[in-house]
Amino acid sequence: MKKVKHVLLKILIYGAVAAVLGGGGWWGYRAYKKTSLVEGEIEKVNVAKGDIDVKFQDIGEVRPKDVMEVYSRVGGRITEVLTREGAYVKKGAKLAVVQPGQTDSDKFVPVDVNAPISGTVMTCPGGDNSLASIAKIDQRIGGLADGNPSCLMQVGDFTSLVVGLNVSEMEVMKLRTGLPVKVTIDALAALPLTGRITLISPKSDSGRGAKSFKVEIGIDQKNLDKVKSGMTSRIEAVMESKRNTLTMPISGLFEERGRRFAYIVVPGGKARKADLKIGLRNETDVEILSGLKEGDTVYADKPLNIEADAPAAAAAPPPAVE
Repeated sequence: MKKVKHVLLKILIYGAVAAVLGGGGWWGYRAYKKTSLVEGEIEKVNVAKGDIDVKFQDIGEVRPKDVMEVYSRVGGRITEVLTREGAYVKKGAKLAVVQPGQTDSDKFVPVDVNAPISGTVMTCPGGDNSLASIAKIDQRIGGLADGNPSCLMQVGDFTSLVVGLNVSEMEVMKLRTGLPVKVTIDALAALPLTGRITLISPKSDSGRGAKSFKVEIGIDQKNLDKVKSGMTSRIEAVMESKRNTLTMPISGLFEERGRRFAYIVVPGGKARKADLKIGLRNETDVEILSGLKEGDTVYADKPLNIEADAPAAAAAPPPAVE
C-alpha cells in the first residue's frame, strides 16, 4: 500500500513540474510572439544608391540694389514738391524747393532739391527724423548743413534688384560670396529667378537676442517691372551635393555618445547593430560611407530583440623582457 501511495505521489509531482514547464513555455511563446509583432510594426527604411543635396534656405525681402535718400542742403520750409510717390525721375531732376530760414521773414534764396540717381520715388524708412510720406508743401525740415537732416523721400533704381537676408551666426558660416541661388518671390511664384550671393557682412547686427549677419543676393534678371520693394522672397542654394552615392533616410540613423549606428533587419533573427561612417546629411537623408550596403533594410526605431555586441578584443600581452 505504501508503495502505491509513493508511486501516486511521484506522478503528482512530475505532473505539477510538467504543468509549470509547459505553462512557462506557453507564456514565453506568447511573449516572443508579442515582441515579434511589435517589431513587425516598427517602420523600416531601405539603403539604396541615390543623390543627396545639402541646401541653404531662408526668407528675405526684395528691394532695389541702389536706393538713395533725398535731403535738402539747408533747413527751412518746403515751398514746392514736383514729384509724387511711385513716379519715375531722372538723375538731377528737380524734386522740391526749400525756402531757407527759421521764419518766412528770412529772405534767403530758395534752394532746389534734385534727384541723386534715376529711379522710382519712394517714402523714407521709418525714423525719428523721417517724414511720414514723401515731402509736402509747407513742411519744415532740417538740412544737411544743420547736422540733423530730414529725409524727404527715397529714389530706388529698380533695374537691378537684391534680396536682403538676416542670417544667424551658425548658418552664415556655411555661405560664400558668389554662391548661386534660386530666388522665388511669393507674389510672383511662376517667375523663375536666379542670383548669387553678393555680400556677406563681416559684422553682426548688434541687437537683442541671437546675432545675425546681413547677406545680400543679387538677382540676375533685370528690369522686372512687376516686382515691388519689400515683397517676400525665398532663397534656396545647394551648398554640397553627391550623385549616385549610398544613402538612407535619416530616420534610420542613431547616435549615442559620439557613436553612429543603425539596426539592420535580419529576417527570422535578431536585429544586428552596425557602426556607421557617414558623409553628407540633410533634413531627410544621410550618406553612408561604410557599415551598410545597398539593399540593406534598417529599423527607424530601436527594436526589442538585438544581437549582443561582440566583446572587445583582449589587449595583447606585453612582449617578454629578455
